[in-house]
Amino acid sequence: MKNLTFIILLLFTILGCSEKGKSEIEKFTFFSSPSFYGSFKIETDNNSKKVIASIPYEYSLADSISKNTWRFIDSTDLVSVRKFLPKEIKFEVQVENSKFNELKSVLEKLSKFKSDKFPPNDGITINLEIENEQKVKSNKTFFSPNRNSEEGKLIIKTYEIVAELFKDETKLEDAIENSQRYFSDEIFIVKSTNPLYVKFLNDNCDELEYKINALPKAEKIFVDLTNFSKDKNDCLEKTLRKRYSKIKWILKINENYGFAEE
Repeated sequence: MKNLTFIILLLFTILGCSEKGKSEIEKFTFFSSPSFYGSFKIETDNNSKKVIASIPYEYSLADSISKNTWRFIDSTDLVSVRKFLPKEIKFEVQVENSKFNELKSVLEKLSKFKSDKFPPNDGITINLEIENEQKVKSNKTFFSPNRNSEEGKLIIKTYEIVAELFKDETKLEDAIENSQRYFSDEIFIVKSTNPLYVKFLNDNCDELEYKINALPKAEKIFVDLTNFSKDKNDCLEKTLRKRYSKIKWILKINENYGFAEE
């Protein structure tokens, strides 16, 4: 009987130590990097319940050898000026518990999947860094996961949650949309129906008329092209004018979009 009691106590001790050995996840860092578009990163802070997002400030470094020749700046020069270089653009939001836990749950599920081994030539790369209470880090990387795979669904859900959290940050919104392109065939996003305000991301001419005909009827339409990098004359304006007599354009000042210069 004494031996049985000793064994039971020993088992409880082992189980207790095992539970103590388990470490809570302290922080997730989710990095989304699409080919041909800008990347973005989010970090979750388990203590403060804050989500911090950032997008890189895009620039390049060149070393002029002569008037017509250049090469990338060497590492020694880079180190000497690093603290003066443009910094990434950061955004921060305090999140209510339910929404924070939803995001954390999605990232925890994603962290259970195995990393992909071989990157494609292009597509999108998702990196998830997991840091525990002991500051031990591990990484999972996913290369262009299928939108219908479990990993793909979790990544899409992450985009949706982050887009909602930072819906008033336009620069970050564009970066999220540019990652979402790889998981969606959506041509536009309806931001409002009254007034009718539509943000276009693409202009798949084969499907454009069908998609536009599904929009509400209106006297005028506000067309946002601030994250659209094509010529509106390919098919967009012609198709819009079949349905809307008045088009109000929202444009980036450094893009032409096919408008004739006066």
